[in-house]
Amino acid sequence: MSSRAPRIGIPFFEPSGLPDAVYDAGAEPVPLRLPNARPAGGVALAREWAADLTTVSCADESLDGLLLASENPEDIFGTCLAALRLDLPAVCVPPTSISLHATLAALGLAPLSGQLSDAIAALAGGKVPRIGALVDNFSLANAVRAVAVASGGLELAVHLAALAREAGVVGLSRMFEVLSSETPAVSFEWSKEHGCEGLLAYLGEALHAIPTVMGGLREGLPDAPSVAGEHSRLVFAGGRSSVTGVVCRVGVGVAEVAGECRVFEAEKVAVRAVESGEVEEGALLVVRGCGPRGGPGLLRLDGLAGAMREAGVSVPVLTDGLAPEEAPGVWGSLFAPEAAVGGVIGRLRDGDVLRLDLMEGRIKTAVGAEEFAERTPYGYDPPSGAGYANRLARSALPGLEGGGFG
Repeated sequence: MSSRAPRIGIPFFEPSGLPDAVYDAGAEPVPLRLPNARPAGGVALAREWAADLTTVSCADESLDGLLLASENPEDIFGTCLAALRLDLPAVCVPPTSISLHATLAALGLAPLSGQLSDAIAALAGGKVPRIGALVDNFSLANAVRAVAVASGGLELAVHLAALAREAGVVGLSRMFEVLSSETPAVSFEWSKEHGCEGLLAYLGEALHAIPTVMGGLREGLPDAPSVAGEHSRLVFAGGRSSVTGVVCRVGVGVAEVAGECRVFEAEKVAVRAVESGEVEEGALLVVRGCGPRGGPGLLRLDGLAGAMREAGVSVPVLTDGLAPEEAPGVWGSLFAPEAAVGGVIGRLRDGDVLRLDLMEGRIKTAVGAEEFAERTPYGYDPPSGAGYANRLARSALPGLEGGGFG
């Protein structure tokens, strides 16, 4: 009696030609449509939703592997979380985003450009390791460096933290702080010129020689391209309390960020202020209530970044949410603890002068500790009810711990 063909699950939100590619590789494609509808919220909520949908959809299908594809970081990392839960081999289709592709390739989960058909053949032939054998301290360290060097937003760091938690790897936030500080980013133009392979080759010996879905990571890389020169750097700044912190991506030579606080309780209010010309030079926009619990699910402030770009406004932004890629000006993101759990950002007021000393890595203000303690904190009532977003809002972890269910 002939053995059955390997069954390769293909969870998808949009149809593609991937089932045909799996069939051509000698395996049985198992397309699994996932509904596009999802609860309103941020990127961590969307990731958790995608992970749960994929896990449930695949659980009873007797699969031998997964072929994962999406251009959205929250969806591709959600399906990767599902692969970990199901303990299956998985291959991620290279996305068009260079920073996302480099991060997945540095993890060992995505082939380099031009290798997809070979990777599908390896998956169909049972030659791809289970994803749990690939996601470890070494591959995560590679991915952290890829996030830092690619000059993108911090969303990928949040999703990496969730993946690390699912894989049982601890200390990702500390790893991110240490490794990103020594990994200067290249420009978007340089990234576009050299692509994912160039970014990883540029990291050179800093990359661990890990196994991937296509053999050793370094085996497929080209020679390192010319030195790019530092474009920006991720800097961590902390407050008086050891648990208070914020992450900034700053350009070369920027030693501090300072301004007079303009405080907004939601992104849409800040957008209206920018569009109406109410934001003046010297201001520091504080946008709170956007974190894992307050969002819920960690909001990426695309609307504010777009409004600032359209209006030609370039003032610093401080938020417990996320800055998008290519956000204008200097942004301090993932302020923790977030406003919804009583963080310092919830006690800032219009007119407070705030300074982020990027050389010392300190958050400084003239407001005294006693005055801060006497101020009424940000008003937040955790929602009741059993809805998906409500449950996340009551239990979400901090952003650099993944922002998912605690």
